[in-house]
Amino acid sequence: MNIRSSRAGISPRLPGALLLLGLLLPATQLVAGIPTPYGEYFVRLGAQWPDAGAITVDPGAAAPAVDTDAASYLRQLRELEQEGGPYADSLAEPLAGLARLQRASGDIVNAQQAYQRALHVVRINDGLYSERQVPILKALFEVYRMTGDLATLDARYDYYFRLYGSGLPPYTPVRLTATLEYLRWQREALRLGLDERDTERLLALYALNERVLADVSADSSVDFAGYRELVLSQLRNLYLVDARYEPRIDDFGPGPEAGLPAEWDQQDTHRQRLEAYQRRALSSGRELLEALILRTPADDRQGRAAAYLELADWNQWNDRRSEALAAYGQVVTILQEAGEGALLQQWLGQPVELPANGAFWQPRPMSGETKQLVVRARYDVTRTGRANNIEATAAVSENGSAAARVRRKLAQTRFRPCMASGEPQAQMQVQRDYEVLR
Repeated sequence: MNIRSSRAGISPRLPGALLLLGLLLPATQLVAGIPTPYGEYFVRLGAQWPDAGAITVDPGAAAPAVDTDAASYLRQLRELEQEGGPYADSLAEPLAGLARLQRASGDIVNAQQAYQRALHVVRINDGLYSERQVPILKALFEVYRMTGDLATLDARYDYYFRLYGSGLPPYTPVRLTATLEYLRWQREALRLGLDERDTERLLALYALNERVLADVSADSSVDFAGYRELVLSQLRNLYLVDARYEPRIDDFGPGPEAGLPAEWDQQDTHRQRLEAYQRRALSSGRELLEALILRTPADDRQGRAAAYLELADWNQWNDRRSEALAAYGQVVTILQEAGEGALLQQWLGQPVELPANGAFWQPRPMSGETKQLVVRARYDVTRTGRANNIEATAAVSENGSAAARVRRKLAQTRFRPCMASGEPQAQMQVQRDYEVLR
């Protein structure tokens, strides 16, 4: 079953469909409708990916010198090979530098070959589990992304995850970072639609995050930052479970073909597990965040405020306004007492599309060749965090259908309300430019 199945597929001929739907869906979704997942269809123009664990290419690697060109790197490589042979340890750095230069100039094929050779050199000299290969692996991820080779990218992430512990202890910084990045990639793979039956990937993602979080929670050797990122990762997974998976209602009729009982049972089991996760999503998210608040160090007032902000946004997304306002009030109180007026203004001084943590963000086109499709929207945001009086126009007139879609989606978007003196305020004539992603 694909988690992107449409409610339009629910049969109108089924007499008890609405009653059964009421049993399967959370009550808040029946009352208010499924909210638009911000980031799946459009994002603010120029916005940066907010999901924790996102990969930075070659972190900490020195940029090539201004006067270094490909010929200089090639000459350096020849000299090093003559001195130490084809697997000399000293070859890794100039190979990675050459690859960065080639990638920047658009020579993706040769960049990939240079990175792969650098990776091979490091493994031969340092061993299979060397941490020195991490930045090279990450750079290769981006090369596969640029070429659109998603199958290889997916396989490389699996390799990277296995290479650094498969989410098992000991949770060293490198192993925990690998787990967080692997979890982030699984969410991206779901958004990219890599699997025909992506319920299995979603189930595996949720279960893995749950297991590692339980282990880390009980491991005093893991610092608080690692625990916090795992909590926020699982919260993003809950957003996906809550909104992207939609329980399916089938017509009554003949059962599955007699020749396929095992396949039918497996699909049905997957569906039942996801429905169970979805029914508990609201309370699960609250429990995660309440535990995070309790474990936040007393002197980390900004961290505590950030946890309350996540809790408030989660309640707001689920149309639990009173609980949301109570949590937003905690954010205001903590930041005012800490003298963090600028941060308070940044977080609560304007309406913010929810969720604001990147749970649904669609990756931008990988080739970079697709022109941006931009829609300018003007609307009011009510005290309850809903947009109305929406006007949307496309920068290019023939993209009018995209503007109409943004207008419809904004009407179903939940907003973090603007707060003043601890109370939510309506905002009139908000104007924003959105990049349409799909």
